[in-house]
Amino acid sequence: RHVSAVDTPTAKPTTSADGTRPPPFATMSSNYSPPDLSEKLISDGSDGGAIMEQPTVMVTQAGAGASSNMLSASSANMTSVMLSSQPNIPNAPQNLAPFGAASTAAPTTPATTTTTFHSDGSASNAHDGALIVDANNMLLQPGQGLRGEAQQSSHYRDWPFAVAFVAHLALVATIAFTWGMSSLSHEVDYDFDADAAAAEDDGNGQNIDDGEDHDSVHLSGLLYLCLFSSLASVGLSALALNVMTKYAEQLIQFTLITSCVLSFVLVVGMFGIGMGPVGIFWLILLACTCLYAYWVWDRIPFAAANLTAGLEAIQTNSGVCMIAYGVSFAGNMWVLVWALAFVGVSYKETTCDASTGVCESDMDPISGFLLFLSYYWTAQVLKNVLHVTVAGVVGTWWFAPQEASHMWSQAIGDSFRRATTYSFGSVCMASLLVALVRALEAMVSRARRHGRGNQMLMCIIECLLSLIASVAEYFTKWAIVYVGLFGYDYLTAGRKVMELFRERGWSAIISDNLAARVMALGCVVIGAATGLCGVLLNQITGWANPSLGEGANIFVFIICTIIGLSISTITMSVVMSAVDTVIVSFAEAPQEFESNHPRLSQQMRSAWRSVYPDECGF
Repeated sequence: RHVSAVDTPTAKPTTSADGTRPPPFATMSSNYSPPDLSEKLISDGSDGGAIMEQPTVMVTQAGAGASSNMLSASSANMTSVMLSSQPNIPNAPQNLAPFGAASTAAPTTPATTTTTFHSDGSASNAHDGALIVDANNMLLQPGQGLRGEAQQSSHYRDWPFAVAFVAHLALVATIAFTWGMSSLSHEVDYDFDADAAAAEDDGNGQNIDDGEDHDSVHLSGLLYLCLFSSLASVGLSALALNVMTKYAEQLIQFTLITSCVLSFVLVVGMFGIGMGPVGIFWLILLACTCLYAYWVWDRIPFAAANLTAGLEAIQTNSGVCMIAYGVSFAGNMWVLVWALAFVGVSYKETTCDASTGVCESDMDPISGFLLFLSYYWTAQVLKNVLHVTVAGVVGTWWFAPQEASHMWSQAIGDSFRRATTYSFGSVCMASLLVALVRALEAMVSRARRHGRGNQMLMCIIECLLSLIASVAEYFTKWAIVYVGLFGYDYLTAGRKVMELFRERGWSAIISDNLAARVMALGCVVIGAATGLCGVLLNQITGWANPSLGEGANIFVFIICTIIGLSISTITMSVVMSAVDTVIVSFAEAPQEFESNHPRLSQQMRSAWRSVYPDECGF
């Protein structure tokens, strides 16, 4: 993490006799005398450290001209260095792309410099003479990261989309607070005598006002109940994460078996009540579910290992869940603003018949499409900002665990800042592509509900658009992981996703699907448990009885279950983002995982060997 090196050696370097490569970051010193050709190089100064596929050497110099001798050296000479006694640094760059030719000016006076490599691949305190050199005579500029790209640097990627998104927010907010507020002032104003409603009859025709606002009292009790149910849901979510970490494999098996059992029950029920065609449909689904369970059963250990790693990363940096709750709150506030803008546009495009006094809203299709686009674009941006933040946090935990080792670690703030600044344009671009399809789907659905056009054709188009949107969302989800993990722009991230699926397509998809099943089960259980907690609390306090009256417990259970589902869904979405990041990180940098998290790495490697013994390179 903190590597110091001085000027290049003046003596002729040498390679090891056994071809062993140098460590990820080694040091070169001017007072160094080369070892004998038969001397062996050890990977990290230890007895059995992991050797990276593309080891690198870091050389820090006072001036750019001092690198000329290194550039003229052969590839073999570049790998010949004296190893320091420093421990192996796990996040060394690998597969680095060539930076290009460097200056050929005369060397300057050597000076010792310290360069700090951060978790996102950037380097601070670096100057023009600081070089990162790998074993293949390839150079990389200071401040660049893991894969030879300018990752997480002070460069705004895909910035025109960020500008367009912010401008669109300003436009929608302006419409909401001008047309929207104006339309509300024209609504019917219902008279309501609050004092009379609060007064009570004393039995002799005399109203008695006890000075209390009864509606406020009743509402406050229900609000208290919702508040405590929310806290209970957060606690239950934390408990669920612990259970999932300990029993990940068993829970995945349980979800697969439960899916088969429920499908069988539905088949029997449909045939039992005489709904043969529906029963045949569920019978086909039952067969597909059982075949899927049989096909993926031996892959469960690998999916469980991914889930366990993602859960541990989130539990270590649990403060990222607070970011998720904040983003969710911002989304709810935006829905209110958007709804106000929708009402304003509808009011402006409403026509009234003067003779009958009947008004009809006939919104222009273009206006409707743009409003739906705004809604879905904003929703996707908020979701992907959180996704990028989680990917950055998990990536830091993967490559530099000392920077992501507690609830409010530095990695959380840094990752959120990058997601809302340097990578925000990439987030907006990815979100816009999905939002376009979702907006078209919403327009077709609206037209079908209003009986416009051929209903069968509208239904087919809606299904196709829904399928395209689902595929686009799934692809974007993986691209966003690369944006948050390595700082790529969206198009580059998309190419990396294609490479990932070419290499490990089914393993990534299956692991993601099996983990999602556990998350869905967790949401259902947490929601139901929160509902039961709400009922129990209402039985003790009676807070909801004045507002909901008789049968209050039924409504309390429904309300608290919805609260539990909402909060647990937010928490589980964070975990799913972490699991996706783990899948990508393990495909891209398994050595770093072995160095920083050996226990989890061994579990994942063992699972990978058992599933893909012929393809395993470990």
